[in-house]
Amino acid sequence: MSRRTKSRLVLVLLVLFLNLPLAHSTWTRYRVQSSGEQVTATVVEDEVLGDESDPAYWIRYRLPESAVRDGTDDALLEQNREVTREAYDEAVSAQRIGVRVLDGQPLTSRAAGQVTAYAGLWFTLVADLLLLGFLFVLWRFGRFGRPELLRLEAVGDVRTSSGEPAVVDEDDTGVIEVTGDVVEVTDHDVLLLAGRRRVVVVLDGRAVLAGPGERATARGRLLV
Repeated sequence: MSRRTKSRLVLVLLVLFLNLPLAHSTWTRYRVQSSGEQVTATVVEDEVLGDESDPAYWIRYRLPESAVRDGTDDALLEQNREVTREAYDEAVSAQRIGVRVLDGQPLTSRAAGQVTAYAGLWFTLVADLLLLGFLFVLWRFGRFGRPELLRLEAVGDVRTSSGEPAVVDEDDTGVIEVTGDVVEVTDHDVLLLAGRRRVVVVLDGRAVLAGPGERATARGRLLV
């Protein structure tokens, strides 16, 4: 596996790591709303948290035995949910509240008037923005940016090759061997793309035996 492929794989895994929890919770909430079984739960406890300027209304309800699968841990039948003021008042008054349960799974339930928490959404958005900013910096100034440009004076013909893209010093005489994909060929030079390097090989009368899109190897000395 090439270094570029590994980098892309790491990037994909990072994006999945940041976004999968939000995607999973969103999908689960949709399934509960669209396919969940509607049941009536019993309110066992209610509480108002926070201060008067920003109260949070919480209820604890117990699902009916018929709403869960056989063998479910009894402790899982009771769930805490934050709900709106209107839903809280109605639930406290009636000591009951409507709940949708997904396929007999008590942990995957949603009460009527339940308040949706957006902390996960904001965290994911901020993390994605930071990742995009980091990638932009790398693209603009780092290894993902514009490939480095080298200029060589050919010491031999540019020939077709099946080797991997590379730029290597061949010997102590200053000769460099470049293997890369031919991007453009003119009467005076040839442009090769070797990994993250763009290499212009000045032909100086040498022949080019490969065309655009083919892989070729050139040998030459660095032009300052």
